[in-house]
Amino acid sequence: MREATAVARVGDLKPGQMKYIVIDGLPIALANVDGTLYAFGDSCRHEGGSLSSGVLRHDTVTCPLHGWTYSVRTGKSIVPPVGLRVPTYAVEIADDAVIVIVEWPDTV
Repeated sequence: MREATAVARVGDLKPGQMKYIVIDGLPIALANVDGTLYAFGDSCRHEGGSLSSGVLRHDTVTCPLHGWTYSVRTGKSIVPPVGLRVPTYAVEIADDAVIVIVEWPDTV
């Protein structure tokens, strides 16, 4: 099931800023990288640190707890252990609204 949720206005996040959002209990980080918005899982794969509370440099985010680093574009871990990833979510802009798309698994 595809869920589209308006989470912010375009001007709410300046380049280099991040914001914590929740969609149906799912913690998500929203980041502005040079004017392009990215959404990704807010929980670090190491110990669950809030990535939106970390440091955003270019297109990478560093967890504030132990320095694990991820690409905000792909969710892939950059600093060891390489190969892990956080989920990423599509972002759409409609008028002035920032919309994050979450694909939920179909349940019977």
